Amino acid sequence: MDTCKLCGGAYENRVGVGHLELRHRVSCQRCGEYVITDCALDVTPNPFVEQRLHLLSGLVRRTAERGGLMTVESKLLEDRSEFEARVLSVSPQSVQEKTDAMLAYVAEKSSYPGAAVTIDRARDWPLYYCRNAEELTFFLKHAHERELLDLQTFVSSDPWEARLSVGGWDRLEQRMKQNPESRQAFVAMWFDEETKDAYSQGIAQLEMDTGFSIMRIDMSQFNDKICDRILSEIRRSRFVMADVTGHRQGVYFEAGFAMGLGLPVIWTCRKDDIERCHFDTRQYNHITWETPAELREKLRDRIEATIGAAGE
Repeated sequence: MDTCKLCGGAYENRVGVGHLELRHRVSCQRCGEYVITDCALDVTPNPFVEQRLHLLSGLVRRTAERGGLMTVESKLLEDRSEFEARVLSVSPQSVQEKTDAMLAYVAEKSSYPGAAVTIDRARDWPLYYCRNAEELTFFLKHAHERELLDLQTFVSSDPWEARLSVGGWDRLEQRMKQNPESRQAFVAMWFDEETKDAYSQGIAQLEMDTGFSIMRIDMSQFNDKICDRILSEIRRSRFVMADVTGHRQGVYFEAGFAMGLGLPVIWTCRKDDIERCHFDTRQYNHITWETPAELREKLRDRIEATIGAAGE
């Protein structure tokens, strides 16, 4: 029986896809569905990567739960810098980060405050970026002891049930108030002629309207790798404006990263493209616009209503 390259568990199935079946779509009980190349199946992971494969399992499982399909290539397993850029940069690693990620996931899966979320420790540890069931148990009990989770455990069986406590909801709300002193607003958007005027005549003008410094990564000078700089600038920002016109994967990624940090995200989309919005974001209130002037006006009003002025 085939063994999952990421978690060591057994595949439920593996189906060759693509030319000459050089890629395989697999279904793993722990990692979910993903695609892996022939070369990746054959390589021995870099020792640094091998010690952190559980973080990749987490990204793969989360991606699958949101309807996506992550591809694992040999470079991701062999090249430390590639792994750091694509996996470590977006994964919680400290005790506090993992605790917050756990609370955020339970909140996401709760249909209402007080609703129970079931957790199968033997199967679900990648969802919480844990190395194994033992580490997941540690974090569940840690959150329970700190009165962030109400936890019902079953001594010898799964699943367990977890509910966010009032303290847990409060902690998540506090995380939404990140970077209160920052005067920077990060822009995630399609860098194309189609959206050139939307930026120059719309979004960029918000510096005068709101006092926030507008950061668009392709218009700044830097020496770092672009992916590292993007994540760094998002971390430094008060909020993110994500215009999904054109529906570029990078825009959705940057917005999701900001949400994971607890930063407010203002979603916008050109009116004639709104029907193509990804289903994961349709629940959010998108500002629709037809002209750069309309985009500027609506963004200014939303920023004043939900963020305030720079320095407030």
